[in-house]
Amino acid sequence: MAVKVQTTKRGDPHELRNIFLQYASTEVDGEHYMTPEDFVQHYLGLYNDPNSNPKIVQLLAGVADQTKDGKCQRNFWADYYSSSYPF
Repeated sequence: MAVKVQTTKRGDPHELRNIFLQYASTEVDGEHYMTPEDFVQHYLGLYNDPNSNPKIVQLLAGVADQTKDGKCQRNFWADYYSSSYPF
């Protein structure tokens, strides 16, 4: 009996870049970044209540902030959603 395996299409690097730039509110030396709030509250749409605990936002953003510097870089964000793309 053959097993059918469903695959997921990789995200287009240009589309991922455009999505990232739509939510990235910080730019340093020409490099765009998402803040923890950008990623969790604006992109994911979580913890938007004014009384939300900011530490929870920071903790959740740590998934995409691999350098733990408070900035979600585009390449790490893309890795979160797709295989590594150089864009």
